[in-house]
Amino acid sequence: MNTQNTQVDKTVVSLIEFNCQKYHDELAVILDNQQLTYGELQQRAEQLSQYLIAQGFLKPNSFVGLCIEPSFEMVIAIYAILKAGAAFVPLDPDLPRQRLSYMIADAKLTTILTQQKFAFDIEPAMRQSGLNGQMYFLDTPTVWQASTISSALPSIVEPEQLAYIIYTSGSTGIPKGVMLKHRGLLNLAQASCNTFNIKPGLRLLQFASISFDAAVWELVTALCSGATLVLGAREQMLPGQLLANFIARQQVQWVMLPPSVLAKLTPFCDQLPDLQMVVVGGEACPISLAKAWVSPHIRFFNAYGPTEITVCCTIYEFKQQDISLPIGYALPNVELYVLDEELKLCNRGEKGELYVGGIGVGKGYLDKPEITSTRFLDNPFGSGKIYKTGDIVYEDQHEPGLLHYAGRSDHQVKIRGKRIELEAIEMILAQHPGVQTNVVKATRTARIENSDMPENYGVSMLVAYIIPKLGQFLTEKHLQRFAAEQLPDYMVPTRFVFMDELPLLPNRSKLDRNALPELPETPSFLTNTMDSSLKIAVVFDEALELPTGTCKPHTNFFEVGGSSLCIAHVLYALARDFGVTLPSRLIYEYPTPSGLAQLLEQFQLKSESAANDRYIDLQAEARLSPDLNTSIWQQPPQVKYDCALITGTTGFLGAHLLYELLIKGSYRKIYCLVRAESDADAMARLRATFIQYQLPTTKLAQVHVIAGDIQQPQLKLPTMLFDKLGEEIDQIYHVAADTNYIKPYSLIKKSNVDGTANILTLAAHRRHKTLHYISTLAVYGSLTSLLGINEVTEDFDIDLCEVIMPVEYGYVRSKWVAERMLQSAQQKGLAVSIYRPGFISGHRQTKVANLNDMFHRFVSGCIQMGIYPDFPEKRWVPVPVDYAAAVIAHLSLDAKYTGDKYNILIPPEQELSHLEIFEFIQELGYPIQKISPKNWLNALSTMSSVNPLYPLISFFQEKVYQDRSTILEVHHRTPKFKTENVLQAIKGTDIECPRIDKDLIRQYLPKFDKHFSTRKLQNVTAPNY
Repeated sequence: MNTQNTQVDKTVVSLIEFNCQKYHDELAVILDNQQLTYGELQQRAEQLSQYLIAQGFLKPNSFVGLCIEPSFEMVIAIYAILKAGAAFVPLDPDLPRQRLSYMIADAKLTTILTQQKFAFDIEPAMRQSGLNGQMYFLDTPTVWQASTISSALPSIVEPEQLAYIIYTSGSTGIPKGVMLKHRGLLNLAQASCNTFNIKPGLRLLQFASISFDAAVWELVTALCSGATLVLGAREQMLPGQLLANFIARQQVQWVMLPPSVLAKLTPFCDQLPDLQMVVVGGEACPISLAKAWVSPHIRFFNAYGPTEITVCCTIYEFKQQDISLPIGYALPNVELYVLDEELKLCNRGEKGELYVGGIGVGKGYLDKPEITSTRFLDNPFGSGKIYKTGDIVYEDQHEPGLLHYAGRSDHQVKIRGKRIELEAIEMILAQHPGVQTNVVKATRTARIENSDMPENYGVSMLVAYIIPKLGQFLTEKHLQRFAAEQLPDYMVPTRFVFMDELPLLPNRSKLDRNALPELPETPSFLTNTMDSSLKIAVVFDEALELPTGTCKPHTNFFEVGGSSLCIAHVLYALARDFGVTLPSRLIYEYPTPSGLAQLLEQFQLKSESAANDRYIDLQAEARLSPDLNTSIWQQPPQVKYDCALITGTTGFLGAHLLYELLIKGSYRKIYCLVRAESDADAMARLRATFIQYQLPTTKLAQVHVIAGDIQQPQLKLPTMLFDKLGEEIDQIYHVAADTNYIKPYSLIKKSNVDGTANILTLAAHRRHKTLHYISTLAVYGSLTSLLGINEVTEDFDIDLCEVIMPVEYGYVRSKWVAERMLQSAQQKGLAVSIYRPGFISGHRQTKVANLNDMFHRFVSGCIQMGIYPDFPEKRWVPVPVDYAAAVIAHLSLDAKYTGDKYNILIPPEQELSHLEIFEFIQELGYPIQKISPKNWLNALSTMSSVNPLYPLISFFQEKVYQDRSTILEVHHRTPKFKTENVLQAIKGTDIECPRIDKDLIRQYLPKFDKHFSTRKLQNVTAPNY
């Protein structure tokens, strides 16, 4: 069963280069309405290759990571890498970070080509891998600039060099990097071009994800023949009507699809007049599916091959008169051996395991010689290696060399074309401390109506059968989360069945997998009698390929296997069935059918004005009012009456700052502007605030409380009173702000921007007043993650942050605008100091905390959930309120400090990091577990409504960057904020910069944990207060 042929070209590189010259003006790739010619492909690939070589990050025989969506840049990057004699390593951004990090470390990837939207998937994994690597964004102009450094042209690529490495799941649970050579790739390309008779101009669909080797086959088949590769977004190619529409619209003539995908396309086959060839592969194909497609106009091919032998080793063209669907004959230069357990050749018709030899056999598994030696064996019948496939086949009795597929010799399955080792899942689950033993089974969920269906056709759900350890109580949700930490989405079991014992064979020698109980069938529903939530539950079933009725109104989409690709299906179905187009982020915010049903009900009524909220011109927002009398600021401010006005005193920081100013006794009179209906109500509010925060109320006798509103012109004060304040006040402390994290900028602007503008009017009324403005450290935005700035000084120009402000929530943008407005006022002469504290945390003496602060909510919420996200480079930058108030009071009462900016925080070396805080809480005996950010974000959807984080679920889950990354993921790295101005100013005073250490966290515990008094914890002494 061996065929031979002679390779003329050395590699696919030389063949594509030849086509780029010969078909210079012909279309190589199309994407929607965009076109890339062969000449442009050559020019841009050389440009990218030269740039990376000049940077020193692309060398012959090196490995380059590639994480990218279908695009021109994807094709160009693959070609550029291959041209340089390097090998590309596809990376799937949806993999758990631990798995991605392992792959990056295993392949020693120091160069990764990607897109900006995947920065927060790849960058943390790269850093976690411990490698000093570099990401290059192919959707930015930098990499496409002409190199100014001359780079030596790469040497000619040799057939024995590696072309790519594909990671597959291993039976041990550890991914294996399969190394494939150029010689095998060229052989595949030439065999495909000949077998399918690919001609220049023919349109081939690029359907497979770049993470799977079928995508490599599609790409080289097109480019090595001078044909046109047709790309499209994933959501345009959802199985069924959408895929049919795309194929018809793009006039695609050749497709390669998994049978399960093709089956969903079958009802629309009459709508595809241009389609000439259909190739199936990746899983066993039923003959009925082949019969449905083969026609005088469409040729139908069944392809077979594991990744280890360079995608494909056999192909069979199915004819209308055929009564069976073999996996086919060997490709040229491929050797097939059907062997028994003693590695002896089987007779025709006799079943045996398939071993593949010849030119396509890979080099083995990267840095795994032991596993390689068990699968890549010395060829006992010739030279080189043969690969042990694990597939059971037999040779046709009447057609020499023709193979039929009969099943697997192990427990490997394929779900939607993705190879899965069941043992890999079982090994991960076995690592859970509460699991005694387990077994995982692939369940067929597609309705089978024909007897010709192969054994594993329709398999689309994994079920785990669990025997818990004695005394352990496990839940399905908990085990799903545990598995998702270490496995790709498609390998996480959809269902978990808890049992007392697993069934054994009659001789009790081993597990009887066939005796495992089936899942109970759920009756189908009639869609025309459903309410919206039940209809959406069926949409979930469709998207996840689950039996109708599996998902219920309160089923969490992500807990039953939902992924980004499945979301696209849901969005399409919602648009189809309900006529509403939703952004994908809303599926994360409303992951249950009932939640989505309520959202759809409201969506018709909701204004879409907030949709463009993130793209407001913030510079324009920050312009000073033309009515502002800035000429007053030309004269220096004078202290005439020792009188101050302070806003925001019913807030946590404002109240403590007022108290600090009162005990210092530096002002003869202090006005407090409080929002209330009357001065009496205002005083009552202020008094209640002091009592709540355990501040002595006796000092309030010195305070003049006036009812007003910063949002209103003239602060909603009578003109006579406004004039009086304009004359009498020397200093203004503007602390008031709306700190709501969920409000869009358009709503929060009234308090934080208009309010500041109104305070500026007072500062310019009658005479020049010094303004002390309380801003926030958050005003810098995600500098480190998005701009690569790791250190931030107090005089840092916040104009540099404007470009990243659209990512931020409304509060941060409003504070940026207010600060920018104040800087303009300062340029006009205003005496203004800006104070930027971190998250305001509890008082170190009274232990009183602001329960609504983000830092408090986060720690408290994670303790209640029993989980916290893995952010190794994040710090929260909390600042005890007593320290922040003392610093602001000290700086504001000394004129020499006026006019500067102050970052009020604890130096990084004196602050516990995000992980150190939670690790200490673990040390104290709290049952809290570190999980991936992705799974933590998903877990928010099922949290209790009494959890402090519950009101912030949508805030945390919204995709704010490139429609992919959340606000926490964007802020996963905290810059080193400098606080030199503050530290210098408090030197020699009684103000001591505190430490955010274990002692302080221990003090805060009673506020973080509402059950603190009833817990039995280690090393904790209840504070005395």
